[in-house]
Amino acid sequence: MVRTKLGKKRGQVSISILLAMTLIGSGCSSTNTPTTGGTTNDPPAPSTNTEQKPDVTEPEQPFKITMSLNFDGKDIPKPDNPVQKAIEEYTNTSLELQYTPGAQYQDKLSVLIASGDMPMVVASYGAPKQSYLLSAFKNDVFWDISPYIQEFPNLSKLNDTIFENVAYDGKVYGLPRERPIARNAFIYRADWLAKVGLEEPKTLEEFYTMLKAFKEQDPDGNGKDDTYGMSMGAIGGSGPEPQAYAVFMGAPNVWSVEDGSFVRDVFKPEYLEGLKFQKRLYDEQLIHPDFSIMDRPQMEGEFENSKAGVIYNTTNVALSYEARVMATVPDAKVSFFSILGTDKGEFVAGAMGSNGILMFPKTSVKTEDDLKRILTYFDQLADQEMADLLSWGIEGEHSKIVDGKYEMVDQEAFDNEVGFPYKWPMRAVDLEPIKTEGNVNPLLLKELEVTENNKNYVVNNPANPLISDTFTERGVELEQIIKDADVKFVMGRIDEAQWKKEMDKWWSSGGETIAKEYEAALAGG
Repeated sequence: MVRTKLGKKRGQVSISILLAMTLIGSGCSSTNTPTTGGTTNDPPAPSTNTEQKPDVTEPEQPFKITMSLNFDGKDIPKPDNPVQKAIEEYTNTSLELQYTPGAQYQDKLSVLIASGDMPMVVASYGAPKQSYLLSAFKNDVFWDISPYIQEFPNLSKLNDTIFENVAYDGKVYGLPRERPIARNAFIYRADWLAKVGLEEPKTLEEFYTMLKAFKEQDPDGNGKDDTYGMSMGAIGGSGPEPQAYAVFMGAPNVWSVEDGSFVRDVFKPEYLEGLKFQKRLYDEQLIHPDFSIMDRPQMEGEFENSKAGVIYNTTNVALSYEARVMATVPDAKVSFFSILGTDKGEFVAGAMGSNGILMFPKTSVKTEDDLKRILTYFDQLADQEMADLLSWGIEGEHSKIVDGKYEMVDQEAFDNEVGFPYKWPMRAVDLEPIKTEGNVNPLLLKELEVTENNKNYVVNNPANPLISDTFTERGVELEQIIKDADVKFVMGRIDEAQWKKEMDKWWSSGGETIAKEYEAALAGG
């Protein structure tokens, strides 16, 4: 079990003391009386009447590791907190951590890399395909870790596909932070659903019915018309994009390959159907009328404060959302689902399989030995003892032992003090199969079930492991054409014909070139 003071310290060598004292007596008698084990003809034994000094090996000094990490929690912890101390003690390290809120991290990262003055570990947030990252990879700013991974028992268990999705020119310039391939989910108020007399939706139409009931049937019971269906932010920012609904309807996940050609989802009829579904929600006020300008804190606040009954995020944050809602509504219940079936079948969009990578700059990690020492640290985070710390926190504060099993006692404190500052930004390997089992919240069991089940229905993006120079250089600019047109269509500012003209604009402005570059990359050209 994990406590504030861990029972053992990695890297500490026990001190052994060797004392050898042998007293040899030589007789003065002329008869030469033999010593024990000797004869009268034995030569005299060499004198060893000398005390040897103890053989003392000094404990290895903690290895200092500096890091720049994204932070998606509420309060950045102080460095002397018991969780960080426990990690440092087990791994025999001294950690110096620089946190930046996730929403601001990408902007800071580009400046940090351009400066050349980087810590020893630098996280990338999301897919590592930004132009400044690819330029850094091309110029060998970071270590290629692919030759070393097999030396580490835990890191070597990462799926090859995950490495392939983050590789550049056959090299891996950072350690992936493993995540389920398909983990996006609609997180909803289960107590509201029970009150309006509905079951968890299995189809897109049942989902619409649920959102409508959350708006019209006073699910919070306050007698006021002050709730709505789903809280979401700007398309491409803090909410389900039309791609999610389009995939449910049978569309590709961003790109498909047809007869060797890359085809973008926006040119498929299912994408437009997904967009029309979002417009339907907007027209009937089942999503917030100001969704296009809402940032993540505002979006989450609407759900936490019982204004909206659904929020779109990843399965692993459902526990945190439930804890936040229960702070004001103690009887609240939260649940989630990923797939909404249609007449086309059941599908769910897949992702990269990682949430960014942990990179190691050559300017601050100067030797191969230092690189291996840092990789050892991340490998140790997947040891049993660290898996328990990062999964259960500190016994007596975040969890307790009941009948020999862990049980969480303060989920919100765990999220703020363990999950967001350490587990999510640092851990590379999935800890669920490693940690000690416990009496877990049903939402955690459902998370494992849903993400495992999603594997059977996942639609992957064939462009994930490929590089397009045009997308790298102008992808943000070009994608904005699609996002702006989507928002305008949903809000009724442009019609279908005008939306299609914007898609043609995207194609002629660089989309066609991106498709051709992906085709060449897939063919190995």
